[in-house]
Amino acid sequence: MRMQVTEQGDEVLIELLGVAGRHQRILQALTDGHIVLGQANSNSPISAADVSVRAGADDMHIRLKAHPGKAFEALSIYHYLRHALIEHVGEAPAPGATAA
Repeated sequence: MRMQVTEQGDEVLIELLGVAGRHQRILQALTDGHIVLGQANSNSPISAADVSVRAGADDMHIRLKAHPGKAFEALSIYHYLRHALIEHVGEAPAPGATAA
C-alpha cells in the first residue's frame, strides 16, 4: 500500500493506493479515537468540520477539514495510520476481535 498525507491550510489530504479491500479497516483507523486535533498528549477523538471520502476499487482519497481555529497534525496522522495499517498487519487480533 502506498500512503501520502499532505497538509493544505486547515485541511489534511490522505491518499492511499493499493488498498486491496482494506477500505473498512482504513476508515476504522480514522475513527477509533487515536487521531487528534493539533494537540500532542491529548486523548481527544478526531473531530472534523468536514470529512470527504472518495474510494475506488484499489484506492482512497480522504480530506479532513478542521474546525475554524483548529488544525490537524498531518505528521501525527501519517504516523498513526502507518502504525495501524502497515506495521501491525501480522500481529494477532485483539481479544474480542472477529476475523473478516
